[in-house]
Amino acid sequence: MSSKAQRRGSDYRRKRKRFHANQYTQNVSDTLAVDRISASAKKLCKENFLEKEVRNSNQSNGYRMINIDILLSELSKYLICPNCNTKVVLKEKILYGLVSEFYVECYSCSTLTTFKSFSVIASSKDYEVNTRITYAMRTVGMGFCGIKNFCTAMDLPSPVSQKSYERIMRKINLASH
Repeated sequence: MSSKAQRRGSDYRRKRKRFHANQYTQNVSDTLAVDRISASAKKLCKENFLEKEVRNSNQSNGYRMINIDILLSELSKYLICPNCNTKVVLKEKILYGLVSEFYVECYSCSTLTTFKSFSVIASSKDYEVNTRITYAMRTVGMGFCGIKNFCTAMDLPSPVSQKSYERIMRKINLASH
């Protein structure tokens, strides 16, 4: 037995230290100020970039997954023909892979306007979304079957064909070397 144990006696039991808060504990009044930026973002971003990001948080950019039925029905409620000021109908036609072509049709004056959901990459003449999904799935270790399974599970249109997939992969490989 050590000398300390002999001095204490056999019935001595150490007291546990209790937690009495610390300097990082917040008061209830401090929690009312809601911070919309995560701690990770604060650590990774520089101060001026962070302020710019907060100012631009109301702007929408980038890519989203949208239920097209809801989008078409909601937009059709508000669209008006610029020629005759009557309501128009917004419809979709699947064009190539994950790209859709939308058309705005006015039944009164027979005006028809079309636009595509994604742009074409000028150098490769492929649609951006098809190149993006091919690259993304290869990055996570999936190939053409992975794209097909993903599109099926997410109820997306059928992806590009096997031949188009291979052509896009050749272009990605050329660009990466």
